[in-house]
Amino acid sequence: MKARHICATLGIAAAVGAVVFMQSLVATNDRQAVAMAERMLSAVPVEAGAKSVQLQLDFRPDGRVLQGPPMIAFAAVRKGIDGALVTKALFAQRRVKNLPSVGDELTLVGRKGAYRVRIAGFVEWERPVRGYPNMFLPPSAVAEIDEDWQPFEPVTAEEAAPMFMSDAGRNMDRAKGLLLWAAALTALCLLVNSLFLSVESRRRELAVLRMVGLTRFGVAKLVAKEALLLSLGGLAVGTFAALAALRVYVACDAETFPSGTAVGIPGIAACIVATPLVALFGALLALKPALSVRPLEAASGRAPRKRHFGMLVAFAFGFGAFVAVEVWGSSLTKPFIPSPEWPDAIVSILPGGVSSFDIEHLRNLKGVKRIGELQPLQVNLLPLEELKGFGNRKPTDSKQGNGRKPVGAPLRGDRIMKQYRNALLLASAWLPDFRFSQGDRESAEKALAEGDNCVVTEMMAHARNLKLGDELKVDAGRGLEIALKVVGVVDLNWHMVTSRALVRGMNRMPVNTDGPVFVSFDTLAACDMRPQEFVKMTHVWLDYEPEFLAANGVFPAGRIVEREIVEALGGAWSEDSEGEIRGNAVRLHSRDEIADGTLAHGSDLVGAMARVPFIFLAVISLGFVAMLVASFESRRREFVVLRAVGATRFQLAKVLVGEALAVAVAGVALGLFGGALVGWLCTAGTRAAMSNWGLPATFAVPLGVIAEGALGAVVFALLVAVPTALAIVRRSIHR
Repeated sequence: MKARHICATLGIAAAVGAVVFMQSLVATNDRQAVAMAERMLSAVPVEAGAKSVQLQLDFRPDGRVLQGPPMIAFAAVRKGIDGALVTKALFAQRRVKNLPSVGDELTLVGRKGAYRVRIAGFVEWERPVRGYPNMFLPPSAVAEIDEDWQPFEPVTAEEAAPMFMSDAGRNMDRAKGLLLWAAALTALCLLVNSLFLSVESRRRELAVLRMVGLTRFGVAKLVAKEALLLSLGGLAVGTFAALAALRVYVACDAETFPSGTAVGIPGIAACIVATPLVALFGALLALKPALSVRPLEAASGRAPRKRHFGMLVAFAFGFGAFVAVEVWGSSLTKPFIPSPEWPDAIVSILPGGVSSFDIEHLRNLKGVKRIGELQPLQVNLLPLEELKGFGNRKPTDSKQGNGRKPVGAPLRGDRIMKQYRNALLLASAWLPDFRFSQGDRESAEKALAEGDNCVVTEMMAHARNLKLGDELKVDAGRGLEIALKVVGVVDLNWHMVTSRALVRGMNRMPVNTDGPVFVSFDTLAACDMRPQEFVKMTHVWLDYEPEFLAANGVFPAGRIVEREIVEALGGAWSEDSEGEIRGNAVRLHSRDEIADGTLAHGSDLVGAMARVPFIFLAVISLGFVAMLVASFESRRREFVVLRAVGATRFQLAKVLVGEALAVAVAGVALGLFGGALVGWLCTAGTRAAMSNWGLPATFAVPLGVIAEGALGAVVFALLVAVPTALAIVRRSIHR
């Protein structure tokens, strides 16, 4: 078999094998679900009729406030224990390595208060499972933790099995589209490259056939037949190799896979359907050079011409896919990076907050330049527009095994309330040094103090078609509608700051918001329908003294100030009228820590997705073997002459490597342009689907990461080209 045929078959096999292996691995994991559920029920039994409650865990490894979604402690009552019995799965949900010790205290935060529990022991179960208890408390905890306890309904292994299918299936679903597209694109690229080289190497043969009567339709049939045979060969080899690799993988870890392997039928079916389509598209793309062969060329004695175009396009598509993923990820991550104009830190005092009198104790904190209350309130926007699309969690009837109503929809009695687009009103004694795109800071501060005026973000201004002097109408509830005059528009990113500090989503409001609207305390009080005696201060924000921040650094400075705040508030823990100890969890959220955590999380997520096209780019590099073989054949006489005049084998190989390097560099340049365009289009589509989140339209190209990827792509090409060139020259010399 020709080198071009081998490369095409192996490339298609690698693409098919990746899809079949991943889909079959998911199916294999799902097959273990019942066995894993039986293990969980045996290792983590729950007593019949036990009460349960879900609370947030305020756990800080190494003293740092965890960035990202909160850790959820699903606690159930168990008799005969003295303190909290904790499963390791509680900490595995955030991959915490440094676990607390027996005897340490954990802080749990509910809707009504914060509570402390002492660790009495650990349960050896490390897999997080949604909807199943990961902590056990003694019966006395029901009275000590004043929250909405619900009866836990025991489940069988069959009922619990879906809990073990969700993670792998969901992650596969996220990457399935990218995986299938990357596999199909890789197969198509290598197939087209092979067909282009085949047409050129058989040009004289095709001309002879044309001269003896072969029609243009006959030529098309020959090309289509070759494309189909190569594709079917790759399908068979890839499927067999993937299933064999899966069996070896499972056999090496039999304890994790007690139920054996399972075949991912959807993955194989997708490959079977895609294979003839790839063959068809490949044949269509190769028709032009095939049909351009003329019968008179049968008398030509020229050597085949070099055909680098197919490999250049293939490499460009492979690198372009990598660039598209990186641009898409960076463009979506950028709006979540807090603007540097935000205050240095936001402090949350949750869940109950403290009085304004208590806040006065925070005026003279060491190292703090200025501090002030940050009072949040979410109000619906007028005209009322129900939240739709991605980001609005609709109530479902799915049973999670805990007997509770769906999480994510605000409740009023047994009635599920509708969620409307809303504004996050933020009242503060001072307005930070935001960048004003309309208006100016001095006049805006003055206007806020004089009446029902507001400062909005550019995101909201674009979404609501607002400009300086317009009115933003809000529905405060109970028939109260207020028109706020826009006295300033500021350019800033706010998502992660408000999310990490839990500024939004309070008082049973959705976590979604169209953005912050800065108002005065008087305006916010007019919009707040709660009795004044129930309104507490839940947040403050602050700026550090520059010298203090420079001397300590972001992380130590935050911990120092946080301890001072806790001490100034009397420890944030107090006895209620019944003598129970409860209080608030005081957490300082540094703007720069949030930014670093967001960047790190985004890099991890995008990096995991970018590995898919980069792996297939390595597969595409196999096409350089066929290209260099064809190039050598087209220049055989030239190489003979060079050898005759004294050229060494390394000098001859250098010529071939130079061709491969030139094609790789050109492909990288072409892929950079095309990938950036595709990445931007994908960003625009994702932004439209996530319209409820108020994401701005941003375009970011991570030049550093892409430069590393470009270098890696060229290295892939050289790793294939150098040994191939040496082997070709050595073989020709032996001949």
